[in-house]
Amino acid sequence: MESQKLDTKSRSARYLWLFGLLFAVCFTILIWLLGPNLKHFIDSFLPDQGASWYYWKLPSRNFWGMVITWAFYLGHQFSLWMAIYFGQKNLHGYRSPSLWGLPKYSLVALAVNLVFVSLHLLQTHFWFDGLAQDVPIFTSQYSVIIMLAVILILENPRRGLILGRKAGKPFTAQVTGFFRRSHMYVFAWALVYTFWFHPMATDPQLLSGFFYMFLLFTQVTLAWTQMHLNKKWIILLESYVAIHAVIVAIFNTSFFSSPDIWPMFFSGFAFMFVFTYMYALKTSRKVYWLVIAVYVLFLVWLYLPTPIGYGRSIVNLSRLEFVWIPLILHGLAWVFAGLAFLKIRE
Repeated sequence: MESQKLDTKSRSARYLWLFGLLFAVCFTILIWLLGPNLKHFIDSFLPDQGASWYYWKLPSRNFWGMVITWAFYLGHQFSLWMAIYFGQKNLHGYRSPSLWGLPKYSLVALAVNLVFVSLHLLQTHFWFDGLAQDVPIFTSQYSVIIMLAVILILENPRRGLILGRKAGKPFTAQVTGFFRRSHMYVFAWALVYTFWFHPMATDPQLLSGFFYMFLLFTQVTLAWTQMHLNKKWIILLESYVAIHAVIVAIFNTSFFSSPDIWPMFFSGFAFMFVFTYMYALKTSRKVYWLVIAVYVLFLVWLYLPTPIGYGRSIVNLSRLEFVWIPLILHGLAWVFAGLAFLKIRE
């Protein structure tokens, strides 16, 4: 009987996961289809003014429009935090199976996200501006970086940090436990804040970003299910950043000093997969070495002159651009783990 319950819960979680994937695809297409209705907003944009400038915002601030936007954001944020709180405390049996064999938390989190995702689409078409009208652009970028760094701490016991080797102090069991208890609140903030930062416009970089947000919201709803801890699913969520970053770099080159910046993002996030993420899969050493060899060949092709290679300047290789992103993510993971370690020892 217990085995049947586990099987039912596992199946239900997979169905919820499949629904999340289907929703991500369909709602992204819906944003794209409705895009022409935003032309009167987009035509009013000011020219891009550099890395600190957010392009997708109106030239003048609509007071009541921003009041509504902030109200929707805060409603989404605190509703999700409340669902997480009830789930962690297991108040009213929030982790117990409910309708369709899912935890009650999953159904509440799903309803919250569906409601506020729909409200964001309406808000965009009525007032357009997201939180970017009021807050700096780097706040959205850093929130996702923080999330990726914390995942490194959480996954260290399963896959290690580099080449499958687990880090010792300050990555102790107590530190990992601290982040396991608190990470849902941090991730919910990072996701909801980033989600409401951007308007639901149809530029490729925005569409790819919202598709990613929908995948991550699906992961939020899967908490306290086996699917939430699925190794392949987690690796997909971490690795999709590479695709999104490349799309942003290609279609939004005015943000950077060089119009050819995509190799830095792709090689950096690919480095994370090759030397960190894939070691959760516990496959054979031959497979690991094959993937590493393919990555090295990609770097060789990237910096070889045309027509043999891509022809990227050797100056970028000398700057070790392909390790900048890994250094940032791993560096932050060590900083966060170190601070938690010191706090726990007090």
